[in-house]
Amino acid sequence: MDLEHRTWPVAPQQEAQDKPGFPRDVGWRYDHSTFVREGHLENRTLGNMALTRPIAAGECAITALTCDRRGRIFGATSGKRSHLFVYHPGPGADVVIDIGTIGEETAVHRALVATPDGHIIGGTRSLEPREGYAGGQLFHYQGGDYASEFGYGHGTIELATIPVPGEGIAALTIDPVRGVVYGLSDGSGTLFTCDLAQREVKLKSPVDHPGQFSWALIADREGKVWGARRYGELFCYDPESDAVTNLKVPIPSVAGREYYNKVDVFAYDAKSHLIYGSGTADGLLFCFDPTAKKMISLGKPVTQPRIRALTVGADGKVYGIGGDTDGMGHLFVYDPQSRDLRDLGIPYAMVQNPWHGYEFECAITGRWGEIYLGESDRISHLFIYFPPVGETR
Repeated sequence: MDLEHRTWPVAPQQEAQDKPGFPRDVGWRYDHSTFVREGHLENRTLGNMALTRPIAAGECAITALTCDRRGRIFGATSGKRSHLFVYHPGPGADVVIDIGTIGEETAVHRALVATPDGHIIGGTRSLEPREGYAGGQLFHYQGGDYASEFGYGHGTIELATIPVPGEGIAALTIDPVRGVVYGLSDGSGTLFTCDLAQREVKLKSPVDHPGQFSWALIADREGKVWGARRYGELFCYDPESDAVTNLKVPIPSVAGREYYNKVDVFAYDAKSHLIYGSGTADGLLFCFDPTAKKMISLGKPVTQPRIRALTVGADGKVYGIGGDTDGMGHLFVYDPQSRDLRDLGIPYAMVQNPWHGYEFECAITGRWGEIYLGESDRISHLFIYFPPVGETR
């Protein structure tokens, strides 16, 4: 056979591109319009065989993240077993290390905080309802350095106490000035406090009827704690008066869907004293001014009905991941200065592991302005987003 003069088949797309008037850059445009097209995105597998065994599939869904004062990222997973892990972004480490197991059939759902003195406090709940469940536990962890040329080392996860017997912990937040962690139980919606110095837990009254409240809390720079009751109406706990006030200020939703709306996620900007968040019904991004008690709807950044993760960057912009379960997440950004709200595209990283990110459940801003995104799929990675270089505030 004369291979030199043979006519080879042409792919349909290439054949179309060879036609007059067809845009030859269509492939480039598709790649750069579909996936995250600003900044730089990477990921890290949850474990390094040289230091620690990777967290197994079905146990590695990242559902809580926090950043300590040294810039280390701590995360908790949910699944058949819940794990606590740490990622050190420094050049001497740059690996995720599995610290240990928290519990069996356990979830840690956005219930992880870092104290000013380097401790990590978290709260657990049962992955599924089960008979005879004792209740979700507060756990405590303090460790030292994690990775070096001599290997690695870590401390012990201590299961401390069950704040509300028979109920899990739905959310945690911290007032670092007063040294108090605030929590919310997932059954009765009982608000509780944990004094870090005294290691003492005190129960407050339920914030609403069971099933009516949101599994989300956020503390502001004044030490007030914010959450939401039925219809997404905000409440505020003031530690000075030791009282909960119902504001009757609802989070935004599509007309007629207020009944289904709960706060999905909060993010606080300490410099502007603004609270950002989104509701479960329609995924509308909002901004709340605690001083003026004013709620502003910022719009819907993605087509999906939920915003699963949200954080305020070092540049003052708000970064988030939108997407429902069994869907494909989209990274978005909101700029308070220009009021620009944009879908940045689908998370796809080529480094460390080529991977499309589908579902995400949490986000946190690192010490140097990098954004960490917790993937919450059967096989999950810690994603790291580096926003475009610009001025920090």
